[in-house]
Amino acid sequence: MNPLSPLIHSLGSLLPALIVFGVLVIVHEWGHFIACRLSGIRVEKFSIGFGPELFHWQSKETRFSVSLFPLGGFVSPAGEEASKVGPEGPKPGDFLAASAGSRIFVVISGVVMNYALAFVLFWCVFMIGRPLPGTVVGGFVKGYPAEASLLKVNDKILRVNNVPVANWKTILEELDKTSGGEIKLDVERPAANGTAAPLTVMIKPKVDAIKDVFGKLFSLKRVGILPDPKFYITERYAVIPALHKAWELEVFHTVLTHKALFYLITGQLSPKNLMGPLGIIQLSGQAAQAGIATLLQLLAILSVSLAVINLLPFPALDGGHLIFLLCEVITRRRLNPILQERITTGGFVLLMGLMVFVLYNDMANMQIIVKIKNLLHLGGS
Repeated sequence: MNPLSPLIHSLGSLLPALIVFGVLVIVHEWGHFIACRLSGIRVEKFSIGFGPELFHWQSKETRFSVSLFPLGGFVSPAGEEASKVGPEGPKPGDFLAASAGSRIFVVISGVVMNYALAFVLFWCVFMIGRPLPGTVVGGFVKGYPAEASLLKVNDKILRVNNVPVANWKTILEELDKTSGGEIKLDVERPAANGTAAPLTVMIKPKVDAIKDVFGKLFSLKRVGILPDPKFYITERYAVIPALHKAWELEVFHTVLTHKALFYLITGQLSPKNLMGPLGIIQLSGQAAQAGIATLLQLLAILSVSLAVINLLPFPALDGGHLIFLLCEVITRRRLNPILQERITTGGFVLLMGLMVFVLYNDMANMQIIVKIKNLLHLGGS
């Protein structure tokens, strides 16, 4: 096997990842940009990415640019930094000359746009239809009850405890709802003549203690059946029901992201679970291969995560700027702008340190460091 093949495969995920990063950044920064325009604040620069500029174009008052590292972006309003404002003070059209309400509007608009993007994308996913495993048995888990039961591969499960099931997700939900004892499975078995024979199978599940995405233990009833990947159904909704499902999913992922952050801060979740740009590149490639609905759903989930993280009360994030502005509204006094800039700069340095950590974490999880060491070893032998 070519030791470079995993790295080459990762590069194949680059295009969908660039689309994902690009859409997230453009929508977020466009929110800030539009809010500035609506508030009468001039925007000097709108940048997609950081570092050296690849290309740019100039409007009447704004320089739009695309830079080398597409892992973020920024909108630079005129008169945003007190250290760059002359002795005459902020001028009309400067960020610092705007009212506290206008500045709050500008700060939160990026997050609002990310939530709006996620909602629209979830809505589209439910209208397009997302693929879910069907109810055909594809195999068994060794050592579990189903392996020794009357079930066979290619059996189609119709009902669990007399409750109709439409996909594998509903099968698992109904299995876990059972209070104990045996579970009744109504199945349909394909016959040699092309007809389907009905059959009822009774199985007593095994209760496992497993970990959720946060490493928390919980009990789960399992019989040890696996879905057949060749058979799947499309979960699709009409326009209005899709709106309701999109709202449910947006709330779910907002709560999930807050939980993950809480567990990280309290030490209940290892920082090794953090995913950075390389992990997102890999996920984007896998999602693109799975289809447009899967890619859109990933983009929506990342948009929710970006909104939640940006609202954290941490310097250099939108939430940190919001805290400064809320203090100004409450005290009716503008905080020392030079002090704000120093705190924000310190926060930015810490964020860059965190970025280095998650990049290393991605490389460790993807075993890139091991592969590089192996290549160096091969080169030296």
